Amino acid sequence: MLPVLAFTIAGIIAGIGILVNFKHLMRKIIQRIEQNNFDLQSVQKDQSKYFIFVALVEAIPILLIVLGFATMEDSTVTFASKLIAFIIIIGVMIFAIAQIWSVNQEVPREKISSTEKNLIRTTIFIGLATIYAIPIISIIGIIII
Repeated sequence: MLPVLAFTIAGIIAGIGILVNFKHLMRKIIQRIEQNNFDLQSVQKDQSKYFIFVALVEAIPILLIVLGFATMEDSTVTFASKLIAFIIIIGVMIFAIAQIWSVNQEVPREKISSTEKNLIRTTIFIGLATIYAIPIISIIGIIII
């Protein structure tokens, strides 16, 4: 049971923690667009801060994943506990995609050029990748058990 719990908690902490930071990043970008202060250097500066926070948030989930893999052999896990953990992690992932879509809809696209739209699209895909990385690893760990 310990590996399933470790994988589930890792997926929740990483998914929600990075999502909160991503929403903060997108709100900064939206604020810069509304103030006509949107340029590549400011976005890169904001993204650098985002990646530093992602690294800080992912520290504990990575330790939990290592703990889950280390204790995998010694535990017996029921199908019900695996299913519950799987549903919780998928729920976090669905919540994250809904929040990302919501923030994406808030971007005032009429005020920016196509190059800047591509920059925002790239930022959103980076956010998806960073938010989904640990939950996907957690799902794989739960399946392997």
